[in-house]
Amino acid sequence: MQSPNKKQQCEDEEEEGPMLNLGEVKTTIGKVKSVTDLTKDSNSKAYFAQSLVAGAVFLLTAGCGMPIGFSAILLPQLQTPNSTIPTSEETGSWIASIHSASTPIGSLLSGTLMENWGRRNTLRLSVLPFLIGWTVLALAGSHLFIFIGRLFCGLAVGLAAAPSQVLLGEVAEPKLRGLLVGAPFASYSLGILIVYTMGSMLPWKIVAGLCAILPACALLALMSLPESPPWLAKVGRSQEALRALTWLRGGQMAQARSELAVLAARRDQEEQHALAKQKKRRNSWFNTWRQSPLFSRVVLKPLIVVNVFNVVQILSGTYTIIFYAVDVLQQAEGGDETDQVAELETAVLTALVRTVITAFACLLLLKVGRRPLAISSGLGSAAAAVALGCWLYVAPPPGTLSWLPATLVLLYVGCNTYGFFVLPGLMMGEMLPARARGPAGGLTFAVINITLFVTTKVYPWAVHVLHPHGLFFFFGICALLGTLFVYLFVPETKGRTLSEIEDYFSGTNLIWQTRVKEQQDSDSNKV
Repeated sequence: MQSPNKKQQCEDEEEEGPMLNLGEVKTTIGKVKSVTDLTKDSNSKAYFAQSLVAGAVFLLTAGCGMPIGFSAILLPQLQTPNSTIPTSEETGSWIASIHSASTPIGSLLSGTLMENWGRRNTLRLSVLPFLIGWTVLALAGSHLFIFIGRLFCGLAVGLAAAPSQVLLGEVAEPKLRGLLVGAPFASYSLGILIVYTMGSMLPWKIVAGLCAILPACALLALMSLPESPPWLAKVGRSQEALRALTWLRGGQMAQARSELAVLAARRDQEEQHALAKQKKRRNSWFNTWRQSPLFSRVVLKPLIVVNVFNVVQILSGTYTIIFYAVDVLQQAEGGDETDQVAELETAVLTALVRTVITAFACLLLLKVGRRPLAISSGLGSAAAAVALGCWLYVAPPPGTLSWLPATLVLLYVGCNTYGFFVLPGLMMGEMLPARARGPAGGLTFAVINITLFVTTKVYPWAVHVLHPHGLFFFFGICALLGTLFVYLFVPETKGRTLSEIEDYFSGTNLIWQTRVKEQQDSDSNKV
């Protein structure tokens, strides 16, 4: 039976608003098995609240896709005979790649900003360089200003990429996490499609001016939405965390309290573990460096898995076709530059295919595991790329099956999109532990964009050295390597809570098949 004093205290808390009692959190944790058990009673209000946050993020990630696809419509216009800014192939490679030169700076900054200012505030800040970059591009009259505009846009993409994935991963319930964390890639693809479509009809300066609209709309949307509850709880703003999570869970305060209890218990365990390690080691600079969260097993293992996969999937041509869509289609058709309008229209079609399939993949993630999607995507991408390489190597007479090269490019884009293109953001949102998600996410996107810069810059050189058929053979080999890496090392995270995923990476196993075998042995022993 509840005492009068205790009853009065509960009534006072309800009248004053949602209060998070840390003592109550610590006692509640013993009754909580997992966050999965807490989300069975989710209602439509919770889905609507999480969708509002996702919608604001989608506006910004669509804006992130625009500068990626902008070079594909900018370079053909700059390299026409009547261009007001004549551009050589070498200068064009710098225009395409310099965007990715500044993106790692934004990615590394975003890790620190996320930890100190919050995920939502970092996303707000990213809008400023977007607006500066697109304004400079819209007014550019020389290569210098094009470079400056591209640098600012790249900085903005770096600032926004990691926080968008982290914020969605932290506000989404496990049953919705695959959809919400994967969906930014659909909006990212939509941004590319919008740029391609506008570029097929309008001059590039007008396109640049119009591209500033989506980031501005995202800023307005983010002004009225809550901060990430796990981050609020981490920095000691427990009452705000409870209010934000209660809203995100459709007004279910009990569920919100229990979820925060799980977070508080895990955080206490991590702090105790870190203190125990610190007592065993001498206080030296090297040991202090080793004690960084990035170098603990539970962080380092997923960080390596995520980044190795990211590098391999970029080398498989995922983004090369985005940056150089028109040029890649010319190479696929044997290097003929006589029908650039038709190739630009086909580039728009590739962007449309990517957008539709990304949206479809997000729905598939609700029902299908991450590993089957990634493995089938890699095999399909490899088959399409190798088939195109064989076609170009044979070099049939002009006019022979003229539809086949573009069809193989579309097949490659389709297969590559639903797994390889979507998986990196999902891996980062699910696999990187909460205590290091900020710096680890920033580092991950820095690695992605350094790789993007290198591959984009050397693409014209690779075409001359490897020839078009060799380039597509290279894409196919890298897609196969990525598929093998997923089969061996990438765990299945569908249906698992973030805490369960952290527990997996805290183990000693490295190869996923070992995990499967251990689970089978454990199940057989129980029987």
